[in-house]
Amino acid sequence: MSMELEEFKKSIKTDISNILNQSPFTKKKTLDRLNQSLESCKDNQTKLDSLNEVLFSNENQNGTTLYDILLNLLSDGLEKSRTTSLNYLLEIKLTENLINKLIYQLEILINGEQVEELRYLICKLILKIIDIGSVNTISMNTDKIIKIIKVSLSDNSPDQKEICSKLIQRLSDKVPNRIIYFSSELISQLISNLGNRQQRVRMESLQALSSLALSGSIKIINTLEPLVMILATDNSPQIRIRLLQSIEQWCTKIPTTQQYFEFLLPIIIELSISDIKPIRNQAIQSLNSISLHYYQERENELINDDNDETLKNFNISESLLIKQQIEKKLNYFHLLDNDNIEQQFNGIGNSGNNNNNNNERLEKKGEECGETQDIISTKSRQLILKYSQPIMKRFYRCFHEQELEQTIRDFKQTFLLAFIGYLGSLPSIRFIDAIIEIITVRKVDHYDQIEKKNNEIIYILGLLIDQSVFLPRIIDKIKEQLLDSSSSSSLDLPLLQIQISILKQYFIGLLNNPDKQISLDSITLIIQQFKSILFKEISISPIIIDFLITISTTTKTTNPIINQDNNTINEFSKLLILLDIYNGKANNQSFNQISSSFTGLDYQLLLEKIGDSLINEIANKDKNQLTKQKSHLLISNYLGSKLPNIQDKVNTINEKV
Repeated sequence: MSMELEEFKKSIKTDISNILNQSPFTKKKTLDRLNQSLESCKDNQTKLDSLNEVLFSNENQNGTTLYDILLNLLSDGLEKSRTTSLNYLLEIKLTENLINKLIYQLEILINGEQVEELRYLICKLILKIIDIGSVNTISMNTDKIIKIIKVSLSDNSPDQKEICSKLIQRLSDKVPNRIIYFSSELISQLISNLGNRQQRVRMESLQALSSLALSGSIKIINTLEPLVMILATDNSPQIRIRLLQSIEQWCTKIPTTQQYFEFLLPIIIELSISDIKPIRNQAIQSLNSISLHYYQERENELINDDNDETLKNFNISESLLIKQQIEKKLNYFHLLDNDNIEQQFNGIGNSGNNNNNNNERLEKKGEECGETQDIISTKSRQLILKYSQPIMKRFYRCFHEQELEQTIRDFKQTFLLAFIGYLGSLPSIRFIDAIIEIITVRKVDHYDQIEKKNNEIIYILGLLIDQSVFLPRIIDKIKEQLLDSSSSSSLDLPLLQIQISILKQYFIGLLNNPDKQISLDSITLIIQQFKSILFKEISISPIIIDFLITISTTTKTTNPIINQDNNTINEFSKLLILLDIYNGKANNQSFNQISSSFTGLDYQLLLEKIGDSLINEIANKDKNQLTKQKSHLLISNYLGSKLPNIQDKVNTINEKV
């Protein structure tokens, strides 16, 4: 073995010593031997040690070593010479005192090197130098290394872009106080690489930007604002997970990141209900980590204000209701099925020990379920609530940005779905006007998935938002249309259909809440508005009928919605009569179903019950009233055709006009 090593060292010494003065043909042969020798050192530490020994210990008459000759090959005109030199430098042991000169030569070499493969090897060598060099040495050479990175980042090669991003990461870790002065020179190229077709390039570019931000260049986060949503919808789950990890690092390691919560937290909120479990788990883990850090830093800012009614009524049990009601449909809100869960908020103004005990019980319960990583913590929901206003303001302000991107529209609706679910009813009411505007815009989308999620949002609103809050707002928007339109031709029929459809979906949600039922006030308001619509546009009658059928089939109570002794039953009957008149295609079965559900009587029995009352009411109208509102005559004649016993009164009414 000793003889073999001696021959190996002798061969290396001979080949390197003579290579600079050889002809191109001979030089290529020598380079082939050197490459074979280097290859033989792979997985052979003894040979590699011998190589290091011969390169650094054999000095020529002029005092130079074989390493110096190897270094001179970097500027050789033969590509193979430069390649061999770089490969040797990547394998041999480099000492601290050699780094300064080597970096200087590599900086010169990269500027004139046209071969991409060699530029890649140069960057690979710089990566090695950063790893082995001291902080002081790397700090002194940061400007040269940055110049090398900038030149290499402009290459089209994905390999080069990837390794340059890794260089930035290593440099940020090694000398964060130095790289901060050069980060502005790198940001634009890294951001450009976030759109690269190669996943690994996007991944490493994101990580490089994150490293720069963590080194102190926090304005990078603000620069990334328009891009975080694009990254959050990346086709690669790994990119989305990497984004979540980056956001978590920014929010827990950079003290001033709270100024960016309004666009960072929505990313985590949306991804926390992802269909892909690793993404969902990472989002929940990141959100829990951020909120834990946030409140550890601000112990005095925990929710403890007895004067804040919104916070006092913030109740996790509402989201449990959502989970129970739409578990098969959505299964998004990964919360604990704990009967006493609201106790943690009933004691909001109590001591920190009580809160800690509650959290411990939650965590213990989660461990028993084996799903701790799937649970949004109490502190996380507190954090969402605390920043809900700036989050919603920004979301509403930027809602129409990137409107043409289907994935972005889908992302926004998914966020809103999760946001409402995590907040619950009272906090969500603060944003109900903005939410209604958004769901109205998204009610008709050419992408079915978005329309489906929009319906899920409306469904959740039905579960959470009281009808006395939601219904008047929709009705007011319908009234605005009717007041603004002088004739049926000026009505925005598609918008009107959307508004009625929103009402229908809302009441489906409301009626699936076992503790809720449509109130008489709501029914009265709906009846009045539907009649007003019919007076302007009779073509909308099938949609109104569909609404009433949906309510009648969804309601779970056996009691009629309208009390038979209440005056509302008369107004409801008028609505059904007008619908039957205007819609000739409606069948008796549909009207019987609607009538039975709302009044407890089938349609014919309803007419018989209220016939006299309606006819007497119409008979008391004067000629002007009958002429001005033609529906009175339509209803009286309709009743005459259905109830022969009141035909004489109908004739008397007709004689008036």
